[in-house]
Amino acid sequence: MATDKRPPGDVSVGADVAGEETRPHVAEDVIATYVAAAVRTIPGVSELHGSPWQELSGRVHLGAQRKGVVVREVAPGAVEVDVHVSVAWDTVIPEMAQQLQEIVAHNVETLLDLQVLKTTVYVDEVEAPLELR
Repeated sequence: MATDKRPPGDVSVGADVAGEETRPHVAEDVIATYVAAAVRTIPGVSELHGSPWQELSGRVHLGAQRKGVVVREVAPGAVEVDVHVSVAWDTVIPEMAQQLQEIVAHNVETLLDLQVLKTTVYVDEVEAPLELR
């Protein structure tokens, strides 16, 4: 049984050769940064919405690049992603969520050679209409 020598929070990419661990590793923070960049391009998404704990840790360590994104490795070369967003008042949420899932999967699979098994979208906030602000 081979021991996993990866640092915590890293995800294996690529293919194994003869059962040996030869995959390069990508930190979950890097994956989250790619996801966050993809999400920011989607019409209707106002911002990524982090939890209060993530907001605090962001000030200390993580920064705004991955706020609102959680990445979990579920198998070698495969991840699940949670995305927390705030949306504009007139956003059709099911359409936005579908587009977000497609863009995240495409970007992560194309740019990082990782399979996205599941993307869960959480709408944490809907912004008030402009006339009420």
